[in-house]
Amino acid sequence: MPTFNEIQQELAEMLSIPDEELTPEQREAMDAYIDELAKLEADKVDGFGQFLKIQSALAEACKEESRRLAAKARAAESRLAWLKEHYTIVLRGNGLKKVSGNAYTISVRESEAVAVTAQTEELPELYRRTKTTMEPDKATIKEALKGGLHIPGCALVKTYSLQVR
Repeated sequence: MPTFNEIQQELAEMLSIPDEELTPEQREAMDAYIDELAKLEADKVDGFGQFLKIQSALAEACKEESRRLAAKARAAESRLAWLKEHYTIVLRGNGLKKVSGNAYTISVRESEAVAVTAQTEELPELYRRTKTTMEPDKATIKEALKGGLHIPGCALVKTYSLQVR
């Protein structure tokens, strides 16, 4: 089966022949062949469109499965945190720091952490950290470029997206 580009090229070559150079029989044969090529082209477009729809559905199904698995992971992490907290309370309540099984040893380790209950603004400047992020404001840059301004390192570029209906 010819490719889409080959069909397009063949159609262009056939249509470039002046009508006055063709006999009625040649014209009829050419019309029939052009109709056949048009059908092949339509079939290619339909096949490609169907393939794109299937791939889109597959991507969406994978995203949905990803969301489902992420929810399961969050539930497992929550259950894990609860179990660890519960087991820590049991060990500490019984005055134990370590228990050993056949394959695993579970121990409670003491550490220090900082609990900040104050609002960040209430803390002295010395004890605060400011984070700043910068990124291009593409909407503003686009309007400025459309208005004729030159912005170093920026340009309007044409992009194309394929629509399948």
